[in-house]
Amino acid sequence: MGMLLLGAVTLVVGLLLASLVTRLSVSTLRTTVVATIVIFGVLAMVILLMSGRLGLAIAIGAYVLWLLRLARSGQGQPQEPATPPRQSGQMSRAQALDVLGLEVGAQPDDIEAAYKALIVKNHPDQGGTDWLAAQLNEARDVLMRDFT
Repeated sequence: MGMLLLGAVTLVVGLLLASLVTRLSVSTLRTTVVATIVIFGVLAMVILLMSGRLGLAIAIGAYVLWLLRLARSGQGQPQEPATPPRQSGQMSRAQALDVLGLEVGAQPDDIEAAYKALIVKNHPDQGGTDWLAAQLNEARDVLMRDFT
């Protein structure tokens, strides 16, 4: 009976966490997923310890510690773009240079080379997004206007 109650509580907690995830921003989603896995890992450890399965509990404990260490090492990485998405046609020259990774004074050959290298890696057919491809196209157009 106790295990059934623990299973029900675990299910309710999981559902509550899932409902919270749907309301969170993308930047906090990673943290929430890691926290959920850690919570379930600790619950599994407690259940295994209570049932006398010390070896499995130690293995899950090691996994939880590894996951926490991995999550901590990636905390300094940005999860969202530093600037909000722009509407098409509103990109400045400085933003276009930033998108293509170029510096002021870039020539048409430099612009085309940077564009081609990035569009190959970030094309929607290669796992990129339509938004990113549109940003690359717009950046190239903004920078090439000066040379036409």
